[in-house]
Amino acid sequence: MRRMIQYNMDFLIAGFIFLVVLLVHFVRYKRLTGVSGKLFWIFIIEAVLCSVSDLITCVLIEQRNPAYNSWVIVFTTVLYALQILVPYTFYGLTQILRYCDQRIKVRNIKLALIPVIITEILVIANIFFGQFFYCNAQGEYLYGPWYLGIYIHTMFFVALAMWNFVFHGDEYGENELHAVWEFVLIGFTCTAIEAVYQQYLLTEFGLVIGIFIVFWTIYNPQTVVDSLTGVFAKGYLNQWIPEQMKRAKEFDVLQISMWKLKQVNKLYGNSVGDQLLIDVAEELKQIIAGNYIFRIHGNQFLIFSMNKADYEKTKKAVLKIFQTPFHVGDERIDFSATICGITDVQELVDSDMMLAYLEYLILLKPKSDKTTLIENSEETRQGFLYEQHVKKYMNTAIEDDLFEVYYQPLYSVKDGRYVTMEALSRLKHSTLGMIPPDIFISQAEKNGQIIQLGKLQFRRVCRFMKSHKELMKRIDSVKFNLSPLELLKPGYSQELIMIIKEYDLPYSWFQFEITETVATEYSEELYETISDFQSVGIEICLDDFGSGYANLNTILKLPFSTVKLDRSMLHGICEDQQVALLYKNMVSIMQNLGHKVVAEGVETQEEVELLKEWGVDLIQGYYYTRPLSRVDLLSLQM
Repeated sequence: MRRMIQYNMDFLIAGFIFLVVLLVHFVRYKRLTGVSGKLFWIFIIEAVLCSVSDLITCVLIEQRNPAYNSWVIVFTTVLYALQILVPYTFYGLTQILRYCDQRIKVRNIKLALIPVIITEILVIANIFFGQFFYCNAQGEYLYGPWYLGIYIHTMFFVALAMWNFVFHGDEYGENELHAVWEFVLIGFTCTAIEAVYQQYLLTEFGLVIGIFIVFWTIYNPQTVVDSLTGVFAKGYLNQWIPEQMKRAKEFDVLQISMWKLKQVNKLYGNSVGDQLLIDVAEELKQIIAGNYIFRIHGNQFLIFSMNKADYEKTKKAVLKIFQTPFHVGDERIDFSATICGITDVQELVDSDMMLAYLEYLILLKPKSDKTTLIENSEETRQGFLYEQHVKKYMNTAIEDDLFEVYYQPLYSVKDGRYVTMEALSRLKHSTLGMIPPDIFISQAEKNGQIIQLGKLQFRRVCRFMKSHKELMKRIDSVKFNLSPLELLKPGYSQELIMIIKEYDLPYSWFQFEITETVATEYSEELYETISDFQSVGIEICLDDFGSGYANLNTILKLPFSTVKLDRSMLHGICEDQQVALLYKNMVSIMQNLGHKVVAEGVETQEEVELLKEWGVDLIQGYYYTRPLSRVDLLSLQM
């Protein structure tokens, strides 16, 4: 038996004050509603009760009054009971934070409950047997022979948590792993010191510091709650979704994209736009209490419903919100949105997959200023999964250089033969078959692979031209498409020029095609790129003219040698006189400006006859030939 010496309560008092401040801060803001968030809330409450019990116990013990013996026993028993629960709750929290099968987590938590129950029974029995602590007739508080048992219990759960971190560290997020490691180290150190020097009450202080670290790193409301609207922020989404998926819980989601927000900010100011977001968030909060609302971008909200009935009610309510104008101050604002819905989100892999699917759905939005609802279907899901397969395959395709180049010759009306050809990228998958270029090029742009892909394909074109110089004697040039991102990369034009030089090919053999959209949106970068190409004698071709918003002013500013009229402009030229007149006049205007004119997408004899009559320089389309492999191209009579 050992008598407790004089306590130093400074750390205990400091820790209690710190914990109260933390608790107030936590309560002031929106609390996390997931399993781990609720468990952390319980953890804080336990810590508060521990600190209060410890303070009361220490004050009573310091009195050394036999009249207080019963109260000392009661409060110390409560303290010990809480100190048994705290490490168990922490261990449960470390299990909940794991990204593993829900059954494994539940099993571990249940098994860990066994030593807790046993120790709690022993603590209660201490009232009668005094094996942990007791009070003598003089009112002195004394340790029993088992007094280290509580510390051993704590160390056991600390060791259990450390075992998980060491052998299952890959099942934790980086922030979670750092936070719990720091918690364990601080808690272990403080508990070990108090076990040796009982007068220093460091266990609760270490607990408070550990809680603060976990709070600040994982559960800080200011980092997981959007400061403007008060709904959850995107940062919390990466934690919340895995929790729901691991619990195999059914849930559905609606994404609200307010695509007119930028326009509102320009017309009315950012303050009006912010207030509009606040008003929308408040409307969303009122729909169904069981919904979980996140703001993931400046103009986007996510609403999760935990059952189909709530999803349907939420969908109708959200549509209703955007059917009537919003009033901000004196302004009456018609505010449209695109609403995308996914049912059974738990069937997707993770939050990134869900967001990618929502992005895929929003691209299906029709050209309309009205609020639009787009929901997932078997068709859209299969289309999305197809793109995901392509995305996964892209890494292999680029690494192993599995792409091919097909060539589509262009027919010269004047010369009566093929005089140039366009190089077109192709990608074939063993099971998916031929992957459409717009899909794999779009994936390459999203994944930051377009530069690498562009150079791979350009080298392939150069090698082909180097190996078939006889063909190039009959063909004036090869047209090669440049993506917007390629044009934006500083120095990329010089890289292409160096590749041409590396293969010792004439610069005049190349034409780089730039789409109408690029010419309109990226004019400054485009001027520099075109200047580089012009300096060595490479011609520039404007592709897809008539598909977007480019105008004659764009054509006049940029030194294009050739203009390709988009295939959409051909629709109806054989039936509609006005369409035919527009196309004919466009050909005349371009040629008067000094440009060669290419007609894209020509498929019928009637179209060919009209285009010849109007004096089109070159014709490209299936009427003459489809894109051809190298073998088929070489067998074609050029």
